[in-house]
Amino acid sequence: MARFSVEVPHDVERLTAAGRLRGFADRMRSQLPGDVKDIEERWDADGNLDFSFRAFGFSVSGRLENRPGSIAVAGTIPLAAFPFRGRIENEIRARIKEAIA
Repeated sequence: MARFSVEVPHDVERLTAAGRLRGFADRMRSQLPGDVKDIEERWDADGNLDFSFRAFGFSVSGRLENRPGSIAVAGTIPLAAFPFRGRIENEIRARIKEAIA
């Protein structure tokens, strides 16, 4: 497995960020293609998320931390997806910015 990580700074109150992230996750889940399966999410009271899913036959898992002033995401992807790590990180970064805005 290969690791990925993203940190996105923001100036939103932590609880507000948590609410926006949860709502965004609900919208995204309803728009996912059929190739994304076995989605598991575990949110805690602080708006942190442990997640896992299978996409195009690959397992992905990680943790989103709702920190004061930033959102950090770290996780693992299969070695076969490593060449796409930068693209994956950029997509995660863009989606977090969209959710927080």
